[in-house]
Amino acid sequence: MDADTTSMGLPSNGEISFSRYQQLVNALTAWSPGVQAVLIYADLRNLREINRLAGADEGDRVLRRVEQVLVQWAAGHGVTGRLWSNEFVAAKAIDHTQSAADEAAALRDLLGTIRYDSAIGPECIAASLGLSIYREGDDWARVLSEAGQACLQAKQRGLNQIVRYGMGIGWNDAPSFSPLAVGEFRQLLRDGHLCLQAQPIMDISGARPRIAKAEFLIRMERNGVQMPLAAGVIEALEHYGMVSELDRYTASYLLDWIDAQPEVLDRVHGLSMNLSGASLMDGRFVDDLFRDIRNAHLPRGKLCLEITETSAIRHLDVAAEIIAAFRSIGCVFSLDDFGSGLCSFGYLNSLPIDEVKIDGSFVRDIAHSAVAQEIVRAIHHVAKVTGKKTVAEFVDDARKLAALKQIGVDYAQGWLFYPSVPPEKLLQLLVTQ
Repeated sequence: MDADTTSMGLPSNGEISFSRYQQLVNALTAWSPGVQAVLIYADLRNLREINRLAGADEGDRVLRRVEQVLVQWAAGHGVTGRLWSNEFVAAKAIDHTQSAADEAAALRDLLGTIRYDSAIGPECIAASLGLSIYREGDDWARVLSEAGQACLQAKQRGLNQIVRYGMGIGWNDAPSFSPLAVGEFRQLLRDGHLCLQAQPIMDISGARPRIAKAEFLIRMERNGVQMPLAAGVIEALEHYGMVSELDRYTASYLLDWIDAQPEVLDRVHGLSMNLSGASLMDGRFVDDLFRDIRNAHLPRGKLCLEITETSAIRHLDVAAEIIAAFRSIGCVFSLDDFGSGLCSFGYLNSLPIDEVKIDGSFVRDIAHSAVAQEIVRAIHHVAKVTGKKTVAEFVDDARKLAALKQIGVDYAQGWLFYPSVPPEKLLQLLVTQ
């Protein structure tokens, strides 16, 4: 290794270390590349499979080779490092921005020369690269975040793709996965600045809507005001495998609140909390949640776990097993954002869920779009045939409510009725309605 190259690596156990991220930012900040530099965020697409197909020793050899290639590319005058398990960063000074794409292509080709022997024959690694340009005086944390967003876009395009931040198709829609967002969440948690608020869900089957249920939503306190988490926080938690921390907090908060006023369950059809798809696949989290809910001895059918359509479909078999297990201890399940992903009515029959939440994009247009009305009608009809209730989200005017009632949708939530409110306010509303 050239002495002029700063190399950062993670511990050999591969655990995520946010101090390493900060060390990398510090190394970049201390580096003096001159007027401008290119920073490349590389995701090695099949590193996770190497240990399984080739063995741990071969996996370690490949990691060492990747680090050597990064140093070789930096030519002794840059900063390189392994950020997370399969994500690497490399930066080097450049004379002009036009050369950034050529530098990225050169690094991709170097990485492509790394091969390993596996149980299915010789293999080579594939990389997705995102790049961002640093100009003298820029904030390196921002540049690193930009390169990470570009890398995400490259992964979405396919193998061995390169995307420059700001130049990719639809790049503005790429979520930020900055580890700083995880640090901010943890700080809020430590400082006691997180809480849940409840958004009432209305039974609209009668002449007058009545509060029937409530969805508990995560909120943070800032300057005495409760508001949703900052944009990108949940995405960052999911990306770095930390979202179970949020779901664990949510579950503990809700179960403790119910324990403090169990009479609330006599006044509602149920209370619900959101469960991330990543948490659903976290065996330890699922085991802990199952134990906590079972020990709470709640009346059957009163606690609803909401999972998104896309996460349930992505892990269909596992999701079905988990849902069945939690139903055995009295939980019910809601399939959130139905229609937003790879929607198939067949999933309504194969997943043992109790209700379907119709994606808000259809509800938004239902008052003036015949197509939206027919989509909602179809979802409601198939849900009803398979024994499931329907909930419409984001109901914010009376015309939408009228269309939903005409179709026969069971429940609705949105600002036409109530925003999210503190739990004690929900109790007041239930008493006075």
